[in-house]
Amino acid sequence: MISETIDLYDYFAFAREGAKAGRLTAYRHGDMPEMRRKKIRPAILVIPGGGYGFVSQREAQPVAMHYFAEGFDAFVLDYDVAPVSYPAQIVQAGMAMQYLRREAKNLDIDAEHIAAIGFSAGGHLLGCISLLWDDPALRELFGGECEKIRPDASVYSYAVISSGEHISHGGSFANFCGGKVKKEDYSLEHKVRADAAPSFIWATTTDDCVPVENSVLLYSALHKAGVPAELHLFAEGCHGLSVCDIEVNDDEPQGAVYPHVKNWIQLSLEFLRAFGFAVRCIDR
Repeated sequence: MISETIDLYDYFAFAREGAKAGRLTAYRHGDMPEMRRKKIRPAILVIPGGGYGFVSQREAQPVAMHYFAEGFDAFVLDYDVAPVSYPAQIVQAGMAMQYLRREAKNLDIDAEHIAAIGFSAGGHLLGCISLLWDDPALRELFGGECEKIRPDASVYSYAVISSGEHISHGGSFANFCGGKVKKEDYSLEHKVRADAAPSFIWATTTDDCVPVENSVLLYSALHKAGVPAELHLFAEGCHGLSVCDIEVNDDEPQGAVYPHVKNWIQLSLEFLRAFGFAVRCIDR
């Protein structure tokens, strides 16, 4: 495995303007010259949650390793959190996708098969680059290249979507907006467009932190817009299950809930493969 950290501000030579994070940790297979054919891999950008108040370690490397084991090269975004607010987070996620597009050949990844997965507030940030890739802050930096920011597929994991009354995770919107933009303008169920990427969505019905209605509203909007989408709602499970094992949860998963919900990983892989996310072999 090749593991390295890329400072996105250094790479793009952008001024930080108060930002402290904006780094990408890569988990890559690397090339094996002894093999006759080179492998070109799909990639996935992992965006952990944390209510825009912290970046969850449980939703970072453990997630990356599951996709790495299935042939993906995985890249985990470390982004800024409160008191740093808009536009830092959306800019950093946009830089991450632009970096992967620009460096695809050097990284031996497939530039047309770069997915992204986001958890909780990280799911909201995923939605921002999946649906609002031409946001004013991104257009200012990348102009006509903004479309390259949109992932080729999006995996929403118990994502923060709506600023609507009674179903909003208010803390996430407050931290993201920082009083600089209106939360209604980043309520993603109203921002779905027909050219959004294929989307896989999963959540648990008993989530008492980010109500399941967030995922339902997103799916409904995607379906109405004609965007390929798949929704999985599990009957039980608390918020923040991540990859649903003992390594990322405080309680030992002895019951049936964790193993059942963990099926989301395989289901997401099947979804991605249906859209061409697979390892390709090419002659040297």
